[in-house]
Amino acid sequence: MKKFRVFLDLNREEDWINAVQATGYRLTRVNSYFHYYTFQPLVATDQFNPYTRLDFRDKWMSRRNYQNYRQFFSDSGWRLIAGGRHGGIQYFQQKAATSDRDIFSDEHSKLSCRQRSSRYSALCGVLFLLYVFYILKMMSNVNIFDVKSWYLTPGLWQMQGDLLWKAILFETPFALLRVLPVFLFLIVGIYYLCRAIDGYHR
Repeated sequence: MKKFRVFLDLNREEDWINAVQATGYRLTRVNSYFHYYTFQPLVATDQFNPYTRLDFRDKWMSRRNYQNYRQFFSDSGWRLIAGGRHGGIQYFQQKAATSDRDIFSDEHSKLSCRQRSSRYSALCGVLFLLYVFYILKMMSNVNIFDVKSWYLTPGLWQMQGDLLWKAILFETPFALLRVLPVFLFLIVGIYYLCRAIDGYHR
């Protein structure tokens, strides 16, 4: 079973994953870029219904440090099912029913994790929006709110009939390549800022 869901908060994401798992499924894969979650139904040989917990790393880790990081959680009864040494959300799942149901030893550790996520989101949001302003400055002759300005062929809008439509069809892919990155980075930047704001208010 695959599900698509976007979250602004790690707590909500964690709660949702565990709520889906409580219906008889186990999270097996996460595509964090496209927000796809893959769940497999529990089978008769499964001994327990696992909990999934999230950690967030805002810094790149060497292979050795990342291995130590994974081993630390493994020794505590948790296995990594999604994540990477380059940072971001790390998804851990119980290895046994006897494992603690939380990966954090105290509330302060959990709060620090959420704060790292908020700081990282704020930085990403600002960088994406700065890139949007940079692109708009470089494309001074293009107004993203005026579709006609996306087309740069001289005299295009003075053409008529089939010649006009052929010219539009030919240039449309190039016009979209000019403006789609602006909209994409704008949406992603706003998304990250919303994550940061939501995190700071918790």
